[in-house]
Parts: sequence; C-alpha cells; structure tokens
Amino acid sequence: MRVVEVQQYGGVEVLQVVRRAEPRSAEGTARVAVRAATVNPVDAFTRSGGFQQVVPGITPPLVLGWDFTGTLLEPLGDLPAGQEVAGMLPWPEAGGAGAYAEQLSARRDWVAPVPAGLPPTLAATVPLNALTADQALTALDLRPGATLLVTGASGAVGGFAVQLAAAAGLHVLAVASTGDEEHVASLGAKEVLARGDGSAVADAVRDLLPGGVDAVLDAAALGQPLLSAVREAGTFLALVTPLAPAPERGVRVATMMVRPDATRLRELLLAVAGGGLTSRVAEALPLERVAEAHERTERGGLRGKLVLTLA
Repeated sequence: MRVVEVQQYGGVEVLQVVRRAEPRSAEGTARVAVRAATVNPVDAFTRSGGFQQVVPGITPPLVLGWDFTGTLLEPLGDLPAGQEVAGMLPWPEAGGAGAYAEQLSARRDWVAPVPAGLPPTLAATVPLNALTADQALTALDLRPGATLLVTGASGAVGGFAVQLAAAAGLHVLAVASTGDEEHVASLGAKEVLARGDGSAVADAVRDLLPGGVDAVLDAAALGQPLLSAVREAGTFLALVTPLAPAPERGVRVATMMVRPDATRLRELLLAVAGGGLTSRVAEALPLERVAEAHERTERGGLRGKLVLTLA
C-alpha cells in the first residue's frame, strides 16, 4: 500500500510516498481503507521534529496524520464491514503509524459512522479539530455568560470552539484572519478581533473589556504575551504544550492532549451533516501532492483544510 513516510525530520522534502505492507488486524481492531486524510498544523510540526518535545519516544521512520475517513474492511464492534467511518487516530498512542496511508488499523473508540450525505473530505476535517475544541471547552468549565477569547478562529479548532462556545451560552471574542471576519462572526462570535501577535490581541481585548476575559482558548499558540488578556484568577488553556505561558496574577494555565471519543464524535459529525456546525475544505489533493499541502498549511491564509484523497 502507499503511505507518506517521514524517514528523518526536516522540511517538506522529507515527505516521501512509498510502498509498505498492509497493516494486520489485532484483537479489537479492524482495517480501514482510507478515503481521505486531513493535513493539520500538528502534522507539519511533527514532520519538522517539534513533537519530540511532547512525545520524545517516537522517532522516524513514521507516518503522519490524525484525521481520516474510510471504509471498514472487517466488522468492528457494532459496525459492519463496509461501513463508512470517520475517525481520530491518537497518533502518539499509535506509535507514529498515522493516517497518510491507504490502509490503517483502527479501534472502535476511534471511529464513528459517517452520516449519509456528508462528503468524506468534509467529514475528515471533523474528528481531531472538533474533538479538540469540545474537550478544551470541557476543561475550561465556564458558565453561560462567561467571556471567552478564542485565537485562531479562522482555523478548524478555533472555528469549532467559537461555535460550540456560543451554543453553550458563552460570550465569545474571536481572532480572525484578515478577510475572514464575516465568516468568524457568523460562527457566533460577539466581537471579532484582528489577527496579531499576543500583545496586540491582548491590548484589543483590554480595550473592549478593561478587566480582561474570564478565559482564553489559545488555538493559535500566541503564548505568553497573550496572558495579559485574562482577568486575575482567570484561565488560560494552551493547545500547544511547549508554548504554554508561565502563570501569573493567579491565572490558571492548563494544557491538554485530545483523546478519542467515538460517542461525542458521532454527535459532532451529525451536527456538521445537519448544518448545526460548520467546517470548511479549502481543497482536496491527491496523496502525491502532500508536500504542496504541507507548504500551503505552513504558509497560512487558507480558508478551510487541505485534505489528501486516497480513493
């Protein structure tokens, strides 16, 4: 089967499409014929060696990719062979055997059925990004009416976080990329702030709320300079652990690692299929254009995800 293999850390030139043996199904797993795999910033971060700080035990050669959609080749729990599924492969737990591959081996708690009518490329943008946003909001544990700043709201995690937070009754301030302000406002943000560095965004927050927000969900990894946007004894949630700020003024600084949740994933996929949640695909690209996908993801400015297609 074809996979995208990283044999050493580096730039996009280390991404190689090679042939490897198909995976074998162990007890409690089933093979998935992958139809689509999303390219996420964490993939580029991993390719360049950054993820070593988070999970030092994983070394090349490795296959990138967390998000996927595909077809079950064997029954998996209550799901029959032939079922179309979307899933989040917990990449560190999988030992670097990711979703940029024609087949992968999945556990039942990683996957949920793809609702009828939901395109596989769009479904592939949901698992990692929506689960991350959902679990981040759970970790923040804010009451309705609380103020929340979401950075990176033009991206997938930030966009899902704005929608889920607004639906939960939070007062959301969101940072949007230039030209994307209308879209971010449509997701439920009460105030849309211009993209900038952490200090600039913090200043913009204090202009609106001199006391600061109750919490920050830092999907854009602005880090320490953004901490001043939080009120005293508020909460700052960093999604990139190495860039978590040092606590000050009684602010609680938290980090998290997303985990599979098939039940919640099913609900999120149904919400996207029904129009209750919005996700975006910038472009679908064949597996052989993976280097281009990484270059464009790192460059930024995309309106939606780049998704690799394998079938």
